[in-house]
Amino acid sequence: KANLSLEAGDLTPYTITAPSDSRLPGGGGYQVGTLYDVVPAKSGQVDNLQTLAEKYGKWYSYFNGVDVTLSLRTSDFTVQGGTSTGQNVADNCEVRDNLPELNAGIGAGLVGSTVSTTSPYCHVAYGWLTQFRGLGSYTIPKIDTQVSAVFHSKPGALLAANYAMPSAQVATFLGRAPSGNVPNVTINLIEPGSLYGDRVNQLDFRFAKKFQFGGSRAMIALDLYNSLNANPVLTYNNSFTPGGPWLQANSILTGRLARISAEWTF
Repeated sequence: KANLSLEAGDLTPYTITAPSDSRLPGGGGYQVGTLYDVVPAKSGQVDNLQTLAEKYGKWYSYFNGVDVTLSLRTSDFTVQGGTSTGQNVADNCEVRDNLPELNAGIGAGLVGSTVSTTSPYCHVAYGWLTQFRGLGSYTIPKIDTQVSAVFHSKPGALLAANYAMPSAQVATFLGRAPSGNVPNVTINLIEPGSLYGDRVNQLDFRFAKKFQFGGSRAMIALDLYNSLNANPVLTYNNSFTPGGPWLQANSILTGRLARISAEWTF
């Protein structure tokens, strides 16, 4: 979308300096930009034209990856597993250069890759991310008991450092107060794809005993979820404040859980 109410000179470019904080890449103190702020006289003016991106420059996204799956099966034994490795890449830097007021996601499926006047990350490469998965099942013939397991391992959550920088501080970089009389401007201090949370590994087991009673049968099963009692963080606090609770855990993988079930077929 191009805002026909604005010209290139109606947006003031600026760059901020990230706060010093040992948790940020390199301890902070690096430059984040280029950011833009509409001049106060044009604040709030919108006349959007939705058209093809190619009129303003290159805009592309792609995924490169490899999937491998292996399977082995006999009458009593089954093993299956595999891995998926790939990377998402997207870029709309040329379009952003020509439309600095742009506010859009730059690639389908690229969570956290929105480009706007306060998000300069117009080129996103999420890095090569790998998942592992597997399952196995074996029936012990003499006691008619099934033992099975499921394992999966996947990358942790994509992290952000969304800093609500006070307008007075923004003004020291912009040279004036941000337009719109806003109290702060929220800026992600880390490039999407550069920082991930805990890897999530989970191993589940199932033990099931079958019983035959004439023309009917029953099965008693014990399921053990997250058998290793792993506790990776699933969701994080992505709101950044210097010295504050950034990346504090909002949720973790559910702890070890056992379930007993019974099934009767007649």
